[in-house]
Amino acid sequence: MTEALPIERPDLAEVGNFLHSNLNRRIAPQDWVASLTHPWAAVPPNHGWQLRDAGRLVGVFCAIYSDQWIDGRPEKFCNLHSWCVLPQYRSGGLALALSLLRQTGYHFTIYTPNATVAALFQGLRFRRLDDRLVYVANLPTPWPRRGGRFVESEPARIAPRLHGTVLDEFRAHSGIAWLQFVAFGQGDDVCLAVYKRGRWKRMPCAELLHLSNSGAMQRHGHLLRHFLLTRQGLPVCRIEGRFLEAAPSASISLPRTLAKLVLSDSLADPSMSNLYTELVALDL
Repeated sequence: MTEALPIERPDLAEVGNFLHSNLNRRIAPQDWVASLTHPWAAVPPNHGWQLRDAGRLVGVFCAIYSDQWIDGRPEKFCNLHSWCVLPQYRSGGLALALSLLRQTGYHFTIYTPNATVAALFQGLRFRRLDDRLVYVANLPTPWPRRGGRFVESEPARIAPRLHGTVLDEFRAHSGIAWLQFVAFGQGDDVCLAVYKRGRWKRMPCAELLHLSNSGAMQRHGHLLRHFLLTRQGLPVCRIEGRFLEAAPSASISLPRTLAKLVLSDSLADPSMSNLYTELVALDL
C-alpha cells in the first residue's frame, strides 16, 4: 500500500539519489539536495512530498519555499518542480500534487512543466504567465560611462551599489556558481541583472533570469547590452516579456514553447520571480 508523506531533511539524500537515477542523471544527487536546501524561507514546512510503498521511495514532487517582499509586503511562495513517479505507481502521483496544493498561505509556481503536466495544473486553476520571450541584439554604446553611468560585474563592487530587498536578493544568490550578476545604472537609479550563458540560433546568448527594476532597465538597458557584447562576447540576450516596460529597439518577441504557471489570487505576472525556483537552484 502506498503512502504520501512530506519530504523531511533526513529524506533528502535518498530523494537526491532517486531523482538522479530516475529523472535526470546529468544532475548529481548532491546537487538535487542542494537545490532544495537554500535558506530562502525562514521555516519551510517540507521539501516537497514523497510516495512510498512499504517504505520504498517510488515517487517525489519537490518544492522550493521562499519568503519574498512584494510591493513592501511579505509573501510566501511554493515553487513546485521535479515530479517523478515510477511508472507502476503513476496512479498515486496526483496525491503528491494535491498534498502540496492543500497547504494554505502560499502563492504557487510551476515553471518547467511538460505539456501534459501544464494541462493538468491549468485544470487545477493555475494560469499561464506572459509567454513572450524578447530577444534583443546587444549593440555597442558610444561613451557608455559618461554622466555617472556605471556597470559593475565584480561581486565586491556590486554590493555597495545595492540597497534593501535587492541587496538581500543578491546576497541570497551570489554563491550559486552558474549565475552571473551585473549592476548597472546611473547614481541611485540601479538595476541588478541575473543571467546565465546559453545559446540561441547557434549564437552565444545571455539568458536573463531576473531584472530588479524594470524602469531602470528601460532607462539604462543599453549599458547592460554594451557590457554583454564587449566584455562577455554575447551578441544577444533573452528577456521574459513580463520583466520589461516595453520591448527595446533591435528586438523580436517569440512565444515560449512550454508554459510557466502560477496560482495566486493577488499577485500579477511581474511579481513572479525566477530567483527562488529550480531555474536558479539547478543548472538546467
